[in-house]
Amino acid sequence: MADLTMLQSVSYIAGAFGVCVAGFYYVMNLKEASRNRKIQLSTSVTDRLGTREFMKTFVELAYLRWRDIDDFLKRYDSAVNTEESQENFSKRWWLWSTYDNLGYLLREGLVDEEIIFNSQGAYSVIHWGHYWPLIEYYRRREMGPRWLENFEYLARRMWAMGKERGSSSPGFKDGLMFDEYKDFFEARAS
Repeated sequence: MADLTMLQSVSYIAGAFGVCVAGFYYVMNLKEASRNRKIQLSTSVTDRLGTREFMKTFVELAYLRWRDIDDFLKRYDSAVNTEESQENFSKRWWLWSTYDNLGYLLREGLVDEEIIFNSQGAYSVIHWGHYWPLIEYYRRREMGPRWLENFEYLARRMWAMGKERGSSSPGFKDGLMFDEYKDFFEARAS
């Protein structure tokens, strides 16, 4: 009888161990599947953002110059109602919305941070740094304080990662890519 009780105990322990191993295996498979989906989505998104059309729009908007907000509004705001201003507006809106959506995916952990950094990190920092005075103006005047908050999140996170990886120089004095935007990112460090 003692042998039977011992055998039943060993059998229960072995069964419980088997259930634990199966549970661990299941959790590991779920985690790996989730990681693979995240990488797949990240790659899909960044592939779309690496198109010739995207890069052309990015460069065109990155090199758009104005003296101050009033100058921008007179030349490029959608209210100017010229073909150029309407085209510029639609390109800005498209690019900013794209980065805002990407920032949301990043904030929610749905895309891989490293893939985003290596493909779009610098671009989002450049555009946020270049346009933040205008975005702040629109936040105060029309759109509200949370407008493009995920774009801002994306740019801040990419700035922090870039700074850790040498995209800015010590003291921001060597003219590296991120140095130009230190005033925004360093003054508003969270």
